Amino acid sequence: MPVSTNNSMKPEHPVAQYWKLIHEGLGNLGVPLGIVARGGVREMLRQAGYVNVTERVFQIPIGTWPKNRILKTVGLYWRTILLDGIQAIALGPLTRGCGWTREMVEVFLVDVRKAYHDNSCLLYMPLYVTYARKPETETS
Repeated sequence: MPVSTNNSMKPEHPVAQYWKLIHEGLGNLGVPLGIVARGGVREMLRQAGYVNVTERVFQIPIGTWPKNRILKTVGLYWRTILLDGIQAIALGPLTRGCGWTREMVEVFLVDVRKAYHDNSCLLYMPLYVTYARKPETETS
């Protein structure tokens, strides 16, 4: 879920509302969206017997607010990816999980799309990368 580096994204901000509703809708459908942020993938790998389980968290900017040229480009691409998928991400959780109509979702997404272009919140999204090694097996 996106976070604001300067804590300016209030709960009523359209992007915050969007992800809150996605989380709620998926939860109603039995899909635990927050499992990654709570270390769930890391623990599942350990329980499955993998070794050297490592989790890294990258802070991916959303938008062109970073001063660094490379991060500015990354932020532009990431915002584009999120905007390209905004409807696909929202339809299932909001219609089936929250009981919205497709029309309600489309109207809501207008404000969310506009909000993603507001660089004043300094939004970024934590990207969790978890990897491990399969344990060595003894051969007879």
